[in-house]
Amino acid sequence: MSLFDSLRNSRMLRKPLLGLARLVLDQMQGGPRVLRRALYDAMPGPYAIASHAEHFVVSTKDKVIGREVFLYGEFDFHKLVTAFQVLRSEGHKTPCHLIDVGANIGTIAIPAINRGLVKSATAIEPHPDNLKLLHANIALNGMVDKVRVLPHAVGSQAGVSLMLEESADSSGNHSIGSMGIAVRSLRLDDIDFPEGCLLWMDIEGYEGHALTGGARLLAQGTPVVSEFNPTFLKRSGGLALFESALAGRRLYDLEMPAVGVVTLDKIAQRLRTKLDHDQWTDILALP
Repeated sequence: MSLFDSLRNSRMLRKPLLGLARLVLDQMQGGPRVLRRALYDAMPGPYAIASHAEHFVVSTKDKVIGREVFLYGEFDFHKLVTAFQVLRSEGHKTPCHLIDVGANIGTIAIPAINRGLVKSATAIEPHPDNLKLLHANIALNGMVDKVRVLPHAVGSQAGVSLMLEESADSSGNHSIGSMGIAVRSLRLDDIDFPEGCLLWMDIEGYEGHALTGGARLLAQGTPVVSEFNPTFLKRSGGLALFESALAGRRLYDLEMPAVGVVTLDKIAQRLRTKLDHDQWTDILALP
């Protein structure tokens, strides 16, 4: 028997090694933030399992969404909760189906169903690596019959080959641009959705194009939660499309929902007071 096998099978070492392992895991769950981040970043394997209220397989290369989900159990989900609170305060009918555009690995759709906000979801995600994890996470959480997955980008035209520029360290920062991997597009209006939907979008500045392809969906009174990043929207040529699609709607800045109804101009004015890398927010647009 090799020395390694002897150490591995040693009853004398088993208990202290188990204690050390528990100490490390405890630090991941409740230790100082800087230590938890360091432990995650030092993981040697390509994937990790995050088990909190929901279960997720995350990529250890992802230093934003993957890391946050592994350490804290969710990413950006509080924004959806805030949107539902505003919907209730406005007397709007509670949605029962979530349209998740830019679904990533399921960090919005899966907890939305698991925590009772909606009953079902359509998850639309173009990136092949995200899609693998999205399917795995749906299965891990027992939602294969509740979440429909569409492997596409969403735009103003269907059947177009778009280029998805990849981010090296964040699976949520892939964006439609002039180079990258080719992905096929579809329009929201070409998809059949059940009644009582809420549209959630975070697609790095391509939201204006997506909304343009969803004119019929918007005309049905579907509430929209969308990232609003004027810089990214301008870069994609979609700012005017975004403004046009949401014209006449009541807008809420989800960073400051208590302010009430605001305009895009007012939100943009507030964003210009922030640091350049932080000039974005999420909005709720009601008919």
